[in-house]
Amino acid sequence: MFAVAGQQCQSVRSCNSSLCSGRGICTYNAVETHSCSCDAGYIGTSCELVDWCLNQPCLNNGSCILNHTTGDYYCDCLTGTVGVNCSMLDACVHASPCDNGATCLSLPDGQYTCSCAPGFLGDNCSIVVDPCTSSPCRNSATCRRDGTDTGFNCTCAAGYSGLRCEVHHACQSSACQNGGSCTERDSNSFACDCSPGDSYQHTLLKHRYC
Repeated sequence: MFAVAGQQCQSVRSCNSSLCSGRGICTYNAVETHSCSCDAGYIGTSCELVDWCLNQPCLNNGSCILNHTTGDYYCDCLTGTVGVNCSMLDACVHASPCDNGATCLSLPDGQYTCSCAPGFLGDNCSIVVDPCTSSPCRNSATCRRDGTDTGFNCTCAAGYSGLRCEVHHACQSSACQNGGSCTERDSNSFACDCSPGDSYQHTLLKHRYC
């Protein structure tokens, strides 16, 4: 195909199909540059790229997004479908496979994985972990489940208190004997007030008779 070009129509250009990769119609403009009107299914400056979105490869009403520079495409899937072409159902949406408050994470191949809440294990987070297994109670306290899946109670030894028996009390019930009055100095020391003018200070919870 020949075309006349130039400001004064002084140039004649041969616009053959090879300039458009044999996939479009070539035309020249006034500044002597050619352009291609590509056939259906092709894109690019020289119609060198395939329009993969033409045949609607995205299933389940997914949207085909074409990169006009590289010719690549990807599918923007609707909620509930996954995969390169939106061909697979999202298990997290349609099956809700994760138990006990776990978070379901969809995978590109249509599979899933569960992120378990504390106190649960297993592929679907269905295995209950005994909260006392990790020994949450301190200072020789006794741990017992509280009836819920993840809760526990600590029965503290003498001289300790707190949710995990982490608080140490120097003045326990038998720190000062024979009626002496106990006063804590810090977590490891106490003083016994026995009789007027007579008192003793002790450490490490050793007993003292007044």
